[in-house]
Amino acid sequence: MYFYNDNILAKSNGTSLKKHTCDAVKVLEILLNSDKTLLERRLKLLNYDNYDFNRFCFNLKKAMVFHDFGKASDIWQDNILKIVNGDKVYLPPHAIYSGFFLPLDSKNFIPFLVIISHHSLLTNNSFNKSLSLKFVENYLKDLAEINNFSLEKFDSVNDYFNSMRNFIRKSQRLKFRKIYDSNVKINIFFKAIYCLSLIYLTNADALSSEIDSQNKILTEELVLNKFPSISEIIKNSCNFRGNKELTSIQSLVFSIPDSQLEKPLLLEAPCGEGKTLASLLFAEKLFKKNYINKVIFALPTQITSNNMFVEFRDEYNIPKNWIGIYHSEVLNFLKNIDGIDEENYHLEKYQNLIYSKPFNISTVDHLILSLVNGFKHSPKSFGNMLNSLIIIDELHYYDEYTLSLIEVLCEILCILKIPHIIMSATLPSFVKNKFIESKYLSIKSDGLDKNNIEKNPFEFKFHNEKICDDNLSKDFLDLIQENIDKNIGIIVNTVPMSQKVYIALKEIFPKKQIVLYNSRFMKKDRPIKEKILKCFSNWLYDNITEEESIFLRDFNLNPNEKFIFIGTQVAEISLNMSFDIMISELAPLDALIQRGGRLHRKMTFNNSLNCNCSQCEKLPDNHKYYLHVFETGKYCYPYFTKEDAENTFKENIIDNTRNIIKNPLKFTFNNSITMINDVYDGNYREDYSEFIKLKFKKIIREDLIFGEYPTYSEEDGGQQRIETRNIEVNTVSVLPKYFEYNEDYVSANDFVDIIYKNYNFKDKFTQEGLVIIMEHLISVSINFYHMNNPRGIEIGGKYFRVIDLDYTFEKGLF
Repeated sequence: MYFYNDNILAKSNGTSLKKHTCDAVKVLEILLNSDKTLLERRLKLLNYDNYDFNRFCFNLKKAMVFHDFGKASDIWQDNILKIVNGDKVYLPPHAIYSGFFLPLDSKNFIPFLVIISHHSLLTNNSFNKSLSLKFVENYLKDLAEINNFSLEKFDSVNDYFNSMRNFIRKSQRLKFRKIYDSNVKINIFFKAIYCLSLIYLTNADALSSEIDSQNKILTEELVLNKFPSISEIIKNSCNFRGNKELTSIQSLVFSIPDSQLEKPLLLEAPCGEGKTLASLLFAEKLFKKNYINKVIFALPTQITSNNMFVEFRDEYNIPKNWIGIYHSEVLNFLKNIDGIDEENYHLEKYQNLIYSKPFNISTVDHLILSLVNGFKHSPKSFGNMLNSLIIIDELHYYDEYTLSLIEVLCEILCILKIPHIIMSATLPSFVKNKFIESKYLSIKSDGLDKNNIEKNPFEFKFHNEKICDDNLSKDFLDLIQENIDKNIGIIVNTVPMSQKVYIALKEIFPKKQIVLYNSRFMKKDRPIKEKILKCFSNWLYDNITEEESIFLRDFNLNPNEKFIFIGTQVAEISLNMSFDIMISELAPLDALIQRGGRLHRKMTFNNSLNCNCSQCEKLPDNHKYYLHVFETGKYCYPYFTKEDAENTFKENIIDNTRNIIKNPLKFTFNNSITMINDVYDGNYREDYSEFIKLKFKKIIREDLIFGEYPTYSEEDGGQQRIETRNIEVNTVSVLPKYFEYNEDYVSANDFVDIIYKNYNFKDKFTQEGLVIIMEHLISVSINFYHMNNPRGIEIGGKYFRVIDLDYTFEKGLF
């Protein structure tokens, strides 16, 4: 065995195991001291096995000292020395061997589990393979003793692995693990302590390595710059209100007494009333009480997540480096919106993935997957959830399936006493009752403006014909022509219909600015489309910047001219726009109300005569805000299809909506609740919901420790450990036949050849090359792919599907 400078190495830059261990212990102590009040309260609330703050710190320091002892083996040291000398070799795993020096204590096995899992996910196969290793035990004995611990170990590596395999088998037996039963050792409280310990250890480990790699002197200031204290968060970000005049819902949240802060909230308010600010005001209260050190916003879609990132940064002035965002396509968003380069993105991605920033944004899917082995680092994500306020927005968006998973998620949040808010604009009573019964503090808007006038920002108008069959309907075209000098929003239910309407309107109104957005745009173009819409929205409120104007002009768009937007359901909750007129296909009532929320946002009256907002000032005095709803026929794709013909549940929702919209009540927030209850009355399948919840709880129990390994990553579009959405249509990612690349119109074959030529290593695509190709992929249904002359390109060890359709930035895949 050879050692660098007669020492045991921990890093390829020559850092010794002793220095790295002692640095990591120092960082850990700074983090624990910074969060002392928070952790004392959190551990008391968990009330698990006498795990108070002192025991937590002692066990965590013990794990920190031993966490890299597996590096002191002959094979690991030989290989790290080769790397130091410039060779390219792989280092064997070390974390799982570090446990060899900390024998499993059946009464206190959390420190052991933290050590062996600080680089990998614990699964049923964690101890399948072992190497024959020799360790430098004298060095490790000294290192343990200088940190006030003694070195113990198993008799042999084989004994160690056999012991752990037995432990895995035993711990998986049902009688040893229950989610909520405090009489068994392995339960959700155990997992909470384990995950909380894991996140502090891995943060300290990573940060000490980062500081060392930058040749900086480890100081408290450096540590708290990366992981700011609660007082620093309050000082630099908790002025969310600013000079804003609070709405009724915001005032109600702002006035919640301290005695009620431990209750989760159910927040109901119409579109545009400021639920986001209301939730941040609640977060501010929790920060100031030392109840949390971060916030997690869980949203329905990638677009809503992207918009929230921009809103946090621009509207609430939260420091950009304090905002984390994660979903499967976040790379393209950060590159286009935030200017982050790919190298830094991969460093950023990990932190965002595990909710480690003071303010975090993700889809609700990622939050759900954090409860199980949903992705490699899910226990760390769960650990950060324990110190967070979790906000689940747009609850009305989800179907029965995902709603059932969210119910279980909230049940666990309540049991662990993790503060959280559920927010929605339109909830049927049967949904609200589930959360009110769970002792939520219910806060509901009164639907009034600051002058105590009931808000009625738009009216429904039903049209008994379709927007388009073979051609655009006369009623629809007349409506467009009559309002051609206004900003028009059109939301239809399917991608083909959106493209059909777009192409037809471009032919009829060639000089009109028309923007199309649906799911058939390349990953690289979606954030650009979203930014275009954001710029138009800013213009509407007279706060567009010169930079944004230039950006629009680059796409031959003029913010000073009216425009038509055409989109699908993706826009009904994600667009922060306020159109002058809105046209929609028939859809479930809650979806229609959301679409109507893009009309005269935040305002009281449904006409320009009684309103003096910046939008109305640009309109004639006799303008009235309408949501025009057009018929779809018997079937209403994708909500009710021919395949659903026997599904009275779906059919009733559409029929009830149609009947209500034909003779609607005056639209107000309170009336909308009445209408929603009329639509969904008797149309909720409780037995189906209970089946989904039991299935999810079974997986949670299995993954409390040593569960299954996730099959796919979110970037691959996989539904990992559990499906978070009831996806009835399987999809594949494809390249169009022809599209633009580097200002040239190229074929898919030529494009792949170009990337392979420029980005390959040993006849394989480099990761950078694969990322470029992924940016040009489009997700389509398998059936759609097979209907359009499917082909494939096999090169560089990869297979890429190609579809016989062209692509442009304006039209998407067509």
